[in-house]
Amino acid sequence: MIVKGSLLKQRREQLGISQGQLAEGICHQSMVSRVEKQNHITSVTVLKALCVRLHIDIKQIAEVTTENHVQLTTVRTLIDQLEYQKAYDLLNSASFNADLEELVMSEYYLLNALWHSGIGEATKALHYLQLALSTVLHTQVGLIIEIFSEMGAIWIKMAEYENAKDCLERCTKLYNAMKKDAKNDMVRAVMVKVYRYYAQLATQQKDYEQTLLWINQAMQVMPRLNTFYELVQLQELRIQAASALGKKQEQKEAKLLAYAAGLFSQEQKLAEQTQHYKIEFETNEVK
Repeated sequence: MIVKGSLLKQRREQLGISQGQLAEGICHQSMVSRVEKQNHITSVTVLKALCVRLHIDIKQIAEVTTENHVQLTTVRTLIDQLEYQKAYDLLNSASFNADLEELVMSEYYLLNALWHSGIGEATKALHYLQLALSTVLHTQVGLIIEIFSEMGAIWIKMAEYENAKDCLERCTKLYNAMKKDAKNDMVRAVMVKVYRYYAQLATQQKDYEQTLLWINQAMQVMPRLNTFYELVQLQELRIQAASALGKKQEQKEAKLLAYAAGLFSQEQKLAEQTQHYKIEFETNEVK
């Protein structure tokens, strides 16, 4: 059976687990290695077991008929798209919780924290982040960085800027200590958020030049993933900072980039959210 080995590897690296940890009790480590490199597997049973452990929908890996289990990756996408009600419904569904394994519990708690943070429940979000920290493996560096980054984001919302700075500095130290080949797209996507939170912190403190520097840092590590929502949020911060500094050209470029991200995302909600930037740009051009 032909499979997308790169997606399997990408998800495994996102969780920060080795091929051996993924294979344990399911198959030999060499089989995981072959699947990732050769994009082929003979056993549907083994593939299903690997996908359950990674908490990823098997339909993302191969064209097979299976039960449509709700997966953590689905919930993460919904939260990124601000679809909080749908994310809540899935997080609390019986079928979802029945498939949880120990290796994904830290991410499960993290997603609960993101949901509570998104609806303004900071205290509950911090509680779930503490649970995520208590269950994360030391090898799951990407998740550890993400947990601390979300703590930083919550502290920013609560105007606890020193606590926020401490959390974000932990993130950058962990990232800088990682080997180059470990800084995969998933980890870099997390670091984009870290730098955005740094930019938010600088904006809150009215240090707009620093805001622009952090946004530039985020753009440098932006992976080639579906990062349209993140890109729009970065450009909206850039617009705010450029406006405060009177940098009209930078403000114009940020609006164009935000509009383009919304347009190419093929997401109606994001396209509608950014449509006004095109209108503003065209109006100013006429003037």
